[in-house]
Amino acid sequence: MSKRPNILFFLTDDHGAWTLSEYGNKALKTPCFSQLSSNGTLFRNAFTPCPVCSPARACVMTGQTPSQVGIHDWLQEWDEEIDSRDWLSGCLTLPELLRSRGYYTILSGKWHLGRSHFTPRGFDRCFGLPGGQGDHNSLYTYHQDGVKVTLDGNKSENITSRAIDMLEDVPDDLPFFLNVGYIATHSPYEASAHDPELVCMSQELSLGDIPKYIPHPWVKNEGGISCSSNDLTTYYQGYYAAVLELDRNIQRVLSYLKKSGKLENTIVIYTSDHGCAMGHNGFFGKGNSTRPLNMYDSSIRVPLIISGPGVMKSHEVDAHVDHYDLFEAICEWGGVSSTPCVGQSLAALAEGKESLDWPEVVYGEYGDLRMMRTPNYKFINRYGRGPNELFNLKNDPEERCNLSGRSEFESLENAMILNLNSWYSDHEKSNASGLNVSSLPIHNRKDEAWRDGLREKTAGYNLGSSSLSDLMA
Repeated sequence: MSKRPNILFFLTDDHGAWTLSEYGNKALKTPCFSQLSSNGTLFRNAFTPCPVCSPARACVMTGQTPSQVGIHDWLQEWDEEIDSRDWLSGCLTLPELLRSRGYYTILSGKWHLGRSHFTPRGFDRCFGLPGGQGDHNSLYTYHQDGVKVTLDGNKSENITSRAIDMLEDVPDDLPFFLNVGYIATHSPYEASAHDPELVCMSQELSLGDIPKYIPHPWVKNEGGISCSSNDLTTYYQGYYAAVLELDRNIQRVLSYLKKSGKLENTIVIYTSDHGCAMGHNGFFGKGNSTRPLNMYDSSIRVPLIISGPGVMKSHEVDAHVDHYDLFEAICEWGGVSSTPCVGQSLAALAEGKESLDWPEVVYGEYGDLRMMRTPNYKFINRYGRGPNELFNLKNDPEERCNLSGRSEFESLENAMILNLNSWYSDHEKSNASGLNVSSLPIHNRKDEAWRDGLREKTAGYNLGSSSLSDLMA
């Protein structure tokens, strides 16, 4: 490209890819997402490196692992001690890197990496969410470039309106980087927490795409939603309403850019910080909805759709990619040199170019849990703080039968342990490693006793009826 593109980056919250028709949902119609996919490239196998908000966002903003950055759980920013710290101190972030290349940088919405009541380093403008993000529809005190602004109404609507306002101030001679951080589709999920008009639309939808599971034996029962509840309809309808809310507000931003003549030279990226289960695998939420913590695909699989100049239209990519690869791609499109690299730029894949040497493996961690995932197998190592897990994803895609510890898979499991340990030895810092429990935020350590207490109860569990011969076929 002779002219550097604008970059519009939607990073939403708790959005499971399974809700979109492009990923197989038969009920929910989201015209903006469909149009975005038609105009660009959809990644069928995109994953987050961590299934919870703050560390996942740190990965995509720095291109580094949680065990390099030192953020291993979501940050309770209403706690002054946690909120007062810049948790990415010492790391170069995407906005800093792009700003150094002449980009006008804007954040509208969620940051969740500390000091959210200020404009984060690297951004020229910011409309942010200080402290706890609150409900979807309520009176809330935001900040505009560090100045408190109290507004009523829907947060996605307010975030969108301010994003458009700040886009109008972009100098004509500069490309822009706009990060839009909606809190939808995060809890609260209940229908009553969402826009009544969108809830009415969701009430007309079939709920057949949402699986019905018995509660997982590890489910966290501290005021959460249980799969054993008599009527879960209100949560399903609220979650679908939040997806419709995203679709409507993303369209507002794209319509503004089209009207202003800037969309043609804008790379549009849509993804979520991590996935979200609505009964999938027997729980509601993400990686911290069970004890021990989990790395189910419902928690780590994310939607990823990219369109814009140079990006192939109506294209689908099956290669396994993650947010490290996305970070590298944004750097490439923005003309930024980023070293050292954890990921490999997925730009060529989005542009329709084959990559014969693409590594079909992704890695993840959550505190003292680490995972590697290939197209056929997933291995999770809990390093003595809970049972390890090994799943045959080809024959057991719902991850219901744990094969770890079985003699038939001993050589495979040992090889994956060596691979996992080797990869993280190259991508961690000793004072930031998730395996060093003392390095975790205090609130991440409260569940150690509970986690240990589940060790014997859950070792070698089997949630399915598949025989071992079926799984090995």
